[in-house]
Amino acid sequence: LCAYGRPVDHYTIYDINPAVLTIAQKEFRYLRQCMAKKEIVLGDARLMLEQEQPKQFDLLAVDAFSGDAIPVHLLTREAFALYWRHLKPDGVLAVHVSNRYLALGPVVALGAAESGKQAVMVSNDENQDTEVAAADWVLVSSRPGFFDQPEIKSASQQIKPVSGLRSWTDDYSNLYRILK
Repeated sequence: LCAYGRPVDHYTIYDINPAVLTIAQKEFRYLRQCMAKKEIVLGDARLMLEQEQPKQFDLLAVDAFSGDAIPVHLLTREAFALYWRHLKPDGVLAVHVSNRYLALGPVVALGAAESGKQAVMVSNDENQDTEVAAADWVLVSSRPGFFDQPEIKSASQQIKPVSGLRSWTDDYSNLYRILK
């Protein structure tokens, strides 16, 4: 995401693993070449956000679910309330939900709906020629007209609800219900 940073942008990057920051700085150029102002916060993003005053983000991207260890605490009712607190009223939450084994999109869509927000899935296929990996993202917003933009409308699809799925909370989650 840093590759998209413009001089007028401000990025706050949260990562729980200090080794990731070290690797990003030594082995990749994205952080060095990012034109945006950057702030890097080491620690669990949810815990760090809980300690901070509202940030008024335009966009909050949550990208922590591609492995087989799911940080469930990032998809709970309480986590979504925290995201809304840090987003501008017309901000966008983008949640990377690519996963081989679990359909995480319906969990995000349910959390969005409970907060009066709309959610859509945006997916792309792998393209080896351009070195683009397949990815699934859920975009969430209550911004009027956001989902009517041609770029989003043509690339998005509705998220099918999962029968019997109920909202995850800090005290309840059900991975079995969303197995693919």
